[in-house]
Amino acid sequence: MKKRIVRLLSLILIVIIPFGAFIYVVEDFSDPYTSTYLGAFEDKYERLYDAEEKKIVFIGGSSLPFGLRSDIIQEELQDEYTVINFGLYATLGTKFMMDMSFDAINDGDIVILCPELNEQTYSLYFNSEAVLQANNGLSGKIFKLPFNNRLSLYYNYYKYAFTKIEYNLNNNAPDPIGIYRSDSFNEYGDISVERKNNIMPNGVDTNMPITVGDNLLDEDFIDYVNKYISKLEKKGASVYFNYSPNNRMALRSSMTACKSFETKLSESLNCELLGNIEDYMIDERYFYDTNFHLNSAGAIYFSNQLVLDIKSALDMEEITDIDVPSPPELEEDKVVEVEVTDEKVSFDDYNGEPNNDYLDYFEYELKGSSYTIVGIKSEYLGIEEVILPSVYEGKNITGVAPKAFYGCSELKYIHIGSTYHSLAANAFDGCVALKGIYLYEMDGNKISPPNDSLLAGAPDDIRLYVPEGSNYMSGYTWINYADYFETFSKENINE
Repeated sequence: MKKRIVRLLSLILIVIIPFGAFIYVVEDFSDPYTSTYLGAFEDKYERLYDAEEKKIVFIGGSSLPFGLRSDIIQEELQDEYTVINFGLYATLGTKFMMDMSFDAINDGDIVILCPELNEQTYSLYFNSEAVLQANNGLSGKIFKLPFNNRLSLYYNYYKYAFTKIEYNLNNNAPDPIGIYRSDSFNEYGDISVERKNNIMPNGVDTNMPITVGDNLLDEDFIDYVNKYISKLEKKGASVYFNYSPNNRMALRSSMTACKSFETKLSESLNCELLGNIEDYMIDERYFYDTNFHLNSAGAIYFSNQLVLDIKSALDMEEITDIDVPSPPELEEDKVVEVEVTDEKVSFDDYNGEPNNDYLDYFEYELKGSSYTIVGIKSEYLGIEEVILPSVYEGKNITGVAPKAFYGCSELKYIHIGSTYHSLAANAFDGCVALKGIYLYEMDGNKISPPNDSLLAGAPDDIRLYVPEGSNYMSGYTWINYADYFETFSKENINE
């Protein structure tokens, strides 16, 4: 028996010692993710743990960086509390943000949990890859996480490590374009970049419907939240639960169903709900690029509503001195100009410019102010390569519907220009020979894919080709498809 134990311990040491040495070497490399959206976590963590005054801490996903004007909230609360925006990214998981915040919460502090109305954020979801990137690997902060989450980080470390090494050796760390960067955040942890209008086609992201009901009442999540509440209350802190901002156009549930959910949520949680769910179903004109991300005017609107609810909970005078702007009008996409030529452009020469060479191949449906491809005509099911058209009947074509290419069993390559803003789940179902999809828009955050299932029904080895210098691999929107990406330049298309 003793020999078996010795052998087992020896085997464990043989595995652990090289792994520990590997970690030591990798952690010494510079962090390649500091400029990315996830790179903002370090500053948020430091602000939370460095605050010495009483704090009001908001915990949730990306709706908080886009939705809070922490300076306004702090002023309205007469600087009695230091406002901390500890929301970042739903793909990290609500649980992760709760776990990482716990040790910083002290007597007299207030915590407001604001997860998005989504099955992922109302669960114990934990994304090891995103956490490693946000946390700069296996820093000491991971010991704030439960053992099973730390074990998951160790299990997924090699992939993170080799990517980190590659970035350092090639000196090509991600440097995202657009708003999803760590330097878009201010000292409170809010996104401070001006966001004038709703830039989503027709004001809504159809890939992100909001469904409110029993689907969100995950028992394990509720139990975890209640334990978190209990432990914080023992420390002398107060905890409230609140709603994220929600695009009313994306709501797929009746208000009756929403109120029923609110009642059940209130009965399940061991803390007070701050506001009414109806108050957080907000005019679509206040949103920016997703159904949870507010524009600059929307952030003031949301912060004003939060202040009213916080003051009510704290028995303060429920009057605000906030000048809430009217919602900016929706802006239609400017219709692109398509050059008409006698011959189709060659696929090798195409570089994403507006093109209508294959306009007659498809069937379309008008959705709001733009068209969506909903199918392909039967006589063209045998095509092997295609450039998606840009304009139909005087309006831009901006989306691809589910199963739009169903039956294209010989299709190998699809080229998608920059008028497209939405690709639906199962869009390429049935494309059994599909090798690659070329995306020419440089800012991948302008194109909304579903959280999963975009490539369902296509071959497992399909590639998503994106331009060199674009931000798909380091941006916000496409993180769930990171394993499918390859970059291309104009010279190497289809090589």
